[in-house]
Amino acid sequence: MTNDVLPEAAETYLRALGVELSDAPPDTVREIIEDVRAHIADALASGRTIKQALAGLGSPQAVAGQARDELALPDGALDHAARAGRTLRAIAVAVGVLTAVCVSFLLRTALPLDLTEAGPDEQSIVQRYGPGLAMLTLLPALIAAAPFALPARARGVTGIAGAVVLTALTFVGGEIGLYYFPLALLLWVAAIAPSRIRRGIGRVAVRSWHLAAAAFVALPGLLAASSVAAGKFGMDWVGVALWVAGPITLGVLCACGIRAAYAVTALAGALVMILAMVERGFLFAAFWLFGGLYLMVGASGFAAVRAKTRDRAGQRPPADRRRSTALSGG
Repeated sequence: MTNDVLPEAAETYLRALGVELSDAPPDTVREIIEDVRAHIADALASGRTIKQALAGLGSPQAVAGQARDELALPDGALDHAARAGRTLRAIAVAVGVLTAVCVSFLLRTALPLDLTEAGPDEQSIVQRYGPGLAMLTLLPALIAAAPFALPARARGVTGIAGAVVLTALTFVGGEIGLYYFPLALLLWVAAIAPSRIRRGIGRVAVRSWHLAAAAFVALPGLLAASSVAAGKFGMDWVGVALWVAGPITLGVLCACGIRAAYAVTALAGALVMILAMVERGFLFAAFWLFGGLYLMVGASGFAAVRAKTRDRAGQRPPADRRRSTALSGG
């Protein structure tokens, strides 16, 4: 029955199942695919429609999960989700420490503890209140790091709770809270992304995400290009490469789902935040927030996109062409 020609919907289903099991041993994957193919052929032979046959099986993700449970196969989605969560939380902790340095040493505050007038010259928190109180600015970083010290089953709830607390502090903290906004976004991504990866992300959702991320990443380059074309300001070739070609190229690569492009985007966002600290000016807060958004988009894309693995097709026995064809949907 495995030689029967199945409708295209069945072949699409089998290809999706093969993708879900792509990290399992090739021989095992072929056996699972053949069993499912035979099941579909039997259902069609009994008079059921292809829609009914596939509905009876469940989604490719569900079938793959059941196969993993029955055969004790490693769950690639769970491993990938765990890695994504750890990566995003680690980045969030680093951003929390960077923000604490910025707020404690660079941000000038006019709000003393006794709520009276500020001194003759505004001072940093460390200068005004001393290092003891300034250590409180590290509390958000500790909140971001809390899931690392907890069992795996408690990390999801703790991550969401931390994101809620940081979001509240961002909105009630006034000017200081504004600088923790990138950290709050990262905590939300770290809390949501792993669960979405575990449940599986459809192709339409993935493509939509890549396109939305690409549009945001390319936006600075498009704005700079339009300003130069309108003659609002001049730019040498270095500026064109940095502010026009760079973001647009990164945007195109992100649209294609290239993991390295997201890594470069995250690095660019971090550099913008650091340069905003070094060269503080009138638009310091704007550059800080924009760099944080760039970092968030790049980090989330880097964590969510799977690392490329070696194609297992070359490992399949050449004599077993029929089973190999079934797995590829051909």
